[in-house]
Amino acid sequence: METPHEPTASPDADDYDLVVVGGGASGLAAAVFAARYGLDTVVFDRGGSAIRRSYSIENYLGFLAVDPATFLRLGRAHARYEGAEVVDDLVTAVVGDDEEFRVETEDGAAVRAQYVVAASAYNADYLTGLDGGTFHEEGDHPVDCDEATGRTPVDGLYVAGWLSGQPHQVLIAAGHGARVAKSVIRDRRRDRGHWDGIADYWDWSVETGTYGSEQWHDRVDEWIDSTLPEDHDVPDERVERIHEVVKEERLSFECSPAEREARMDDARRLLEAAFEAED
Repeated sequence: METPHEPTASPDADDYDLVVVGGGASGLAAAVFAARYGLDTVVFDRGGSAIRRSYSIENYLGFLAVDPATFLRLGRAHARYEGAEVVDDLVTAVVGDDEEFRVETEDGAAVRAQYVVAASAYNADYLTGLDGGTFHEEGDHPVDCDEATGRTPVDGLYVAGWLSGQPHQVLIAAGHGARVAKSVIRDRRRDRGHWDGIADYWDWSVETGTYGSEQWHDRVDEWIDSTLPEDHDVPDERVERIHEVVKEERLSFECSPAEREARMDDARRLLEAAFEAED
């Protein structure tokens, strides 16, 4: 198995669902959740990393101590394992264009995306051109956003980690990046026909055979119908489609013992390779 601990030199495509600016804890966590949901995701990872300024990370749950470079190698490997790209390049500008963003980089790349997550801890000057230059002033910190969800006044733009005003700790940044990714996913689902009561998405796994029985189908149908707003005008065709989508999602959470063991084997190899690179 490939051990994708380091970023690649350039993006593989011109168009993505999501661009993440910054490859620290918040950015990589956002990429993991977004890629696992199925969003085409790229992380641009170059510049001053807040994590690298720490001599040793000693308060991240599950690690008594970990070298910052090793922690970032593990994060990159995880994001790439889930299908996200991680590119060694610095974002220099994010420009709004026809309900999409154009993201430009130091090395001359230019990609388009529906969503952008700004997760660069120290610098957000690449956002100064948005909304005609009125959204963000050069040198400002944090960026104007809802701290809980990361949403900004610019539709499709989110902020994660310390840049959002969250406390500056690696564990908190990773959690906030995941939370912001779930906000992106929720908004994506709303754009695609999910109503508010059904727009949230949970990422987890269950053992094969947990779902799929007749009783399970009945319970899921009853729950979905209970989330419809009162006096709703949601067409029957859309309600039926959402029933199918939600059930397919839940069934995809099932994981066989062999699949679980294979993933755990991959995890061990990625972990070993990351620590070997430290030695």
